[in-house]
Amino acid sequence: MKKKTSDDHSKLLEVVLAYRSSKSLMVALHYDLFTEIEKGRRTAEALGRRLGLDRRAVGILLDANAALGFLNKRGSRYANSALSKDLLVSTSPNYKGNNLKYQEQTWDAWSDLKSVVKTGAPRLSLLEWIHKDAFTGDYIKAMGDVARGPARDLAGKLGLGRVSRTLDIGCGPGVYSAAIVEKNPRIEAVLLDLPRTLGVTRGLLKPHRHSERFAYRPADFLTDSFGENEFDLALISNVTHCENEENNLKLVKKAYEALRLGGRLVIHDYVSDSGLTSPKFAAMLAVHLLVFTGRGNVYNLKEYAGWMRRHGFKDISHKRVGVGSIYPSTAIIGRKA
Repeated sequence: MKKKTSDDHSKLLEVVLAYRSSKSLMVALHYDLFTEIEKGRRTAEALGRRLGLDRRAVGILLDANAALGFLNKRGSRYANSALSKDLLVSTSPNYKGNNLKYQEQTWDAWSDLKSVVKTGAPRLSLLEWIHKDAFTGDYIKAMGDVARGPARDLAGKLGLGRVSRTLDIGCGPGVYSAAIVEKNPRIEAVLLDLPRTLGVTRGLLKPHRHSERFAYRPADFLTDSFGENEFDLALISNVTHCENEENNLKLVKKAYEALRLGGRLVIHDYVSDSGLTSPKFAAMLAVHLLVFTGRGNVYNLKEYAGWMRRHGFKDISHKRVGVGSIYPSTAIIGRKA
């Protein structure tokens, strides 16, 4: 009994104290310490001098990241671990720092969870966050970091051979459209999002080898039309979880109108089971949406299929995406008949 109590207490502490590890890593990324170390500034003194930071505080932060396995320490000098070289140094092709920097920015929203549970509403809406000067670029780039693998997986499962024109609703970084065009370079991909977002998207997609296949449509997806009978495929990826059911029904209706006869709507998102407790990532995302959007949620397959049927879609099916990853997702597909 004593051992079980001890094990249970350890499990509690592991959850409760996890913020210390995550914040130590995120602040090190905020100051790009891993990149600076890779450039040769390998002591707390050199990093503090270069970045205008307190030398003692930097040393303590570096030691914490060494304890976590992100740095190796010898004497007073630090070096990146293999993981950090690959994922946390900004010049690495596998850099994941944009997403982690975004997580650090959302820390402020999570700190309001106590009051949000009481009132049901966050201090700032998602749109207010996006309109912050320092936030938009990191947010859009972070979504790109997360989406590249799932985007390739999804594009490979959609059967794009006969598709000539697609609409990416709430495109963000444009990663899903990029993957679709890479799969079929004959496709014209129309990317729809807010003007401020598309300013970032254009820059991210400019180096793409098929950049001429992208067209940009500035719009508010909640209030503006998507067009009529224009597209063979409409994609709504990682958007529905930011909205309530009423808004999602509007999106589905407008997507139906924008599609040609026989065209497909693909809603791609994180999907919960009927009990709302699995997968774990989806359950925790629901809390994130509570503090970050106020109106968003994680939905299940029955809800998505119901929205599609309500607005005339037929032959509704689904495909799993990113199976085996820590954030598996699902594509729900319906055909305009």
